[in-house]
Amino acid sequence: MRRGSVYRRCRACSNRAEGRRCRCGSDDLGWAFKVDVAPPGAPRDQKTRSGFATKAEAVAAMTRLQEAAADPTAVAPSAMTVGQWLNLWLPAMRGAVRGGSWVGYESVVRKHVRPALGPHQLQRLTRAPLRALYAQLEATGLNVKTVHNIALCVHKALADAVEEGLIARNPADGAHSLPRDRRAPMRTWSTEQVRAFLAHIADDRLAALWRVAATTGMRRGEILGLRWRDVDFEAGALSVAQARVRGPDGLTYGPPKTSAGRRRIDLGGETVAALREHRRRQAEERSVLPVDRDEDLVFTRADGEPLDPDGLSGTFDRLAREAGLPRIRLHDLRHTVASLMLAEGVPAKVVQERLGHSSVMVTLDIYSHVAPGMQRAAAEALERAIDG
Repeated sequence: MRRGSVYRRCRACSNRAEGRRCRCGSDDLGWAFKVDVAPPGAPRDQKTRSGFATKAEAVAAMTRLQEAAADPTAVAPSAMTVGQWLNLWLPAMRGAVRGGSWVGYESVVRKHVRPALGPHQLQRLTRAPLRALYAQLEATGLNVKTVHNIALCVHKALADAVEEGLIARNPADGAHSLPRDRRAPMRTWSTEQVRAFLAHIADDRLAALWRVAATTGMRRGEILGLRWRDVDFEAGALSVAQARVRGPDGLTYGPPKTSAGRRRIDLGGETVAALREHRRRQAEERSVLPVDRDEDLVFTRADGEPLDPDGLSGTFDRLAREAGLPRIRLHDLRHTVASLMLAEGVPAKVVQERLGHSSVMVTLDIYSHVAPGMQRAAAEALERAIDG
């Protein structure tokens, strides 16, 4: 450890003082220190601190500074609690992540994290209370994937505390994992069930929306953010350029979930025809009901107001129930589209591009349950090619 010096310093003129009185005549003296904190062999890096009432205080502060320089992971002692850190972290995240992500963080912190971990001192938090929290949440009946999402939020908050120099390491590292065999089973419809659903909603006012969802694999927010200028009828395609999302201030529009989410999706002839018919009906509605604001949206309420994402999911649940089909979420239509395309032999890269996944590996990981059937189909196709 580099050596330093402790000395008296005049509070009046800030000069170094010898004895009990400064050369300026003042006897108002304190203590200060100067120390080189550069590692061995590096250029000198001197630090000076002053304002200490006693020599012992100056020596203790100099020692702490030397120890911190010798150990870059060392942090200054703090009595901050986890709850106090979360009160600082959440507002900082508001403009740093997507609106929907922030809403999720806020809900997780308010409902689960702050009540359980808030009183803990941040620097003394260990992995044990985190694991206890996750086990308790699973015991209450929360899906293991939901608990894992809560764990990811906690990990992010504590990782940022490490970045801020408040804690030396992240106690959430390794506190929770999502075993592959414990993932919630994916619920999808078969080709026949999709066909039955589309037949049931053929006369529904939003029939085109349901067909788009069942044939493109677009996310709910992407469908509700679709504008007429994003639809190319001549080319039979649409562009995903924005999504309707729920942010801190309510429903608004934002970019797609990932950079790969900005994409162009080719449409089948029946879907193009459904969109043309929907546009004709929409024009009839607006000739009767004046629209206060026109955002060029493809799918709206009859009065032109944007649709609520949660309300749309509720309507889907009702329609599926009326059709006598197994209950799946609206988002599971996206899984259905991907699974059916892969089962039909559509290359995984094409599926990835249509869904807007960040990489083909994400697609293959999510839909690995389709792989056995694809392996069998590939083997039979190869034998047909070889054996005629």
